[in-house]
Amino acid sequence: MTDPVRLHDRYPELGNGNLPVAPYIDPAYYDLEKKYLFKRTWLHVGRVEEIARVGDYVVRELPVLDSSIIIARDRSRQVRAYHNVCSHRLNRVAYEPAGNTRKFFCKFHGWAYDLDGSLSGVPDEKSFINFDKKCYGLTPVSVDTWNGFIFINLDPNPSVSLKDFMEPMYAGFEDYPFEKFTACYSWNAVVGCNWKVALDAFQETYHVGYVHGRSIAYALLKDEDGNLHPIDGICGTHHRRLSIAGDPDTVYGNPQAATAAADRDVGHNQVGHKIAAKALKVAQGGTKLDFSDMKLPEKLNWTKHSTWAFDINVVFPDFYLSCRPNYFQAYNFRPVAHNKTLFEARVYYPEMATSGGRFYQEYMKTALRDVLLEDLSTLESTQRAAETGAKQEMVIQDFELMVRHQAVVIDRLIEEGLRRDGQLQAAE
Repeated sequence: MTDPVRLHDRYPELGNGNLPVAPYIDPAYYDLEKKYLFKRTWLHVGRVEEIARVGDYVVRELPVLDSSIIIARDRSRQVRAYHNVCSHRLNRVAYEPAGNTRKFFCKFHGWAYDLDGSLSGVPDEKSFINFDKKCYGLTPVSVDTWNGFIFINLDPNPSVSLKDFMEPMYAGFEDYPFEKFTACYSWNAVVGCNWKVALDAFQETYHVGYVHGRSIAYALLKDEDGNLHPIDGICGTHHRRLSIAGDPDTVYGNPQAATAAADRDVGHNQVGHKIAAKALKVAQGGTKLDFSDMKLPEKLNWTKHSTWAFDINVVFPDFYLSCRPNYFQAYNFRPVAHNKTLFEARVYYPEMATSGGRFYQEYMKTALRDVLLEDLSTLESTQRAAETGAKQEMVIQDFELMVRHQAVVIDRLIEEGLRRDGQLQAAE
């Protein structure tokens, strides 16, 4: 019997050795990530529906950028982004996490800014010397959108556009109906671990049979040896993808739940999961919108696997986007410190028209919440174990290739940044 083709064989440049533990626990390495990754990279900060009207805004507190950022819809309906810093004495100008406003006002001395960031009002303006309001607007932040997702870049002149950043891996996703999934549930949690420890737990299936053994493991497709392997994986210059197969007779593994008419006897293998089977059965065809003729992007289920369930897309550095035909998940793993992460989870469903559809949606909301709690349950103990120094390396198997890819890309970008700054020899 010949050896199976390995994912690692496609990407020899990534290597196949153990991974060092130091980048997960070293504050100095985190400082390099802040400087050469996060402050130079496009970062997902929300969706356009969050600022649908003129004057709508959200504020994103981003410790990894040492910044508070306002994202707003101006009077021309353009999406804008600014540092949340007044030009006068550096107080804030937006104080709520979200809202709608005609202008941003500093509560310290009353300076006012229009939605386009321009300074429009200065109390006792005549007392300022050689003063020109046009020179003192809010400091802009680079901002752009991709399929309704808003991204910012702290670099005022990004070396690559958002389009060019996304398209090598995700060109063709325009056909995915992100805008149709308008029912959103969200959870936030601050976890005592490095951001990579958190993200690593979501970009491999090796853990599923153990961490999720009593929840969703039954719904994903196993091989003849009982292993939960992904269908396939792709690594790009920055981003990475995994394709996952499921059991269509389960609520979690069925990619058509609630969006298609019932055409099979669901739940026959749902021993111990009767509520899940009921949710799947009553949900069929329960959406307000008709999804029967929906065309999915060719890059979704790129292997055309017969029991495909969903694809995991990791948009570098910290955005996890899981796409199915019937809903999508958008997670961010936002660094707070070298050993602390803000996990932000958003799950988007289509609006439901039937009580069965709502039952399914409520079931999925609670089921996914519990799955996330399972995922988070290992992270703080992993971080504490890493910090003991008992192990200097981690052993990586073939289907944890995405963990390796992340580590290699981060190392590469830090090295490139140090080389640009003439510090590589000192760092080595």
